[in-house]
Amino acid sequence: MSKRILVEHRGGQLEAALMEDQRLLFFGREQAGVQAEQIYLATVDRIMKGMEAAFVKIGREQTGFLPFSECPAPPRSGDQLLLQVKKPPIGEKAPYMTADIALAGRYVILTPLCDRKTVSQKIPEGPAREALLALASDIAPAGMGLILRTEACGAPPEALAREAAVLRAQWLDIQEAAASAQAPCLIRQRETLLHRLIRDERGEVTEILADSVADLADCPLPVRAVPHPFDLYKVSSQWEKAQQRKIWLDCGGYLIIDPTEALTVIDVNSGKFTGKKTGAEGTFLHLNLEAAREIARLARLRSLGGIIIVDFVDMKTEESRQAVLKAMTQAVKNDPVKCVIHGFTHLGLLEMTRKKTENPQ
Repeated sequence: MSKRILVEHRGGQLEAALMEDQRLLFFGREQAGVQAEQIYLATVDRIMKGMEAAFVKIGREQTGFLPFSECPAPPRSGDQLLLQVKKPPIGEKAPYMTADIALAGRYVILTPLCDRKTVSQKIPEGPAREALLALASDIAPAGMGLILRTEACGAPPEALAREAAVLRAQWLDIQEAAASAQAPCLIRQRETLLHRLIRDERGEVTEILADSVADLADCPLPVRAVPHPFDLYKVSSQWEKAQQRKIWLDCGGYLIIDPTEALTVIDVNSGKFTGKKTGAEGTFLHLNLEAAREIARLARLRSLGGIIIVDFVDMKTEESRQAVLKAMTQAVKNDPVKCVIHGFTHLGLLEMTRKKTENPQ
């Protein structure tokens, strides 16, 4: 299966879609305002001892929330701190800030204020993981920490070392900018939507189709000018269908997706699907396997986060449940956002978690 990125410029905003063959995997537009990964020189405004946190000014009218647990030491009112947005503002909630700054590349994440060396939790225990841990210690800049991402597995060590050096240089630039800045102010904008998408897709994208290539001269992938690329792949209609409560599957079954304050509940229904396999168990397994793959796609496309509970069509055998569990685990493997499949509960519900992120819209 081939992946392509589609780019359109609408109303002065860049919009991007990720396609796997004809299927929409991601859609988002470049956002303004406070975003995750941005770095600010902030001023501590109010200390909330009862909450063990502080409110900090990151702009003229923008306030961030800084728990003491995200600082090396409890801050004092008036302190100037270099902070990063860990979670963007959601509704009335202020952005969640941290002093534990992390600079992400395609292969590695540099933590300049923490000297811990580790690798992605998605890389299983074994010789490959041990080799990466040793490599992280070898290539980490002095006094700094390094996290090797899943993409680092199998990548040339020299590529990882080069990226670690580039991120170190970025950190030095950030420190220099902060030294001459007047707080509160933005010190470093996060990477563009397009660069993050290219970074997270691990080299699987073959080309970019764009309605204008004027601002894509430095893109590391082949770029082809195409009028209205979204129309070629029916991006708008796919996006609208993916947001509905009832999602039809190709086999004739359907999903019901109900987000709540505490969790998201997904119900799998047989609908019009009768199956071609012998016996109900084979029919239900076929339906649930397709549902698992679609749920993984929709979780990313809809930016579902937190606890997700899936009520698959009832299966009688442990073999069938393990097959669905394996399919679900495999389906979320390429999601750039951390997903953990916790397995089936005593009531037969599949429980998974997906890290909360800002909506790309």
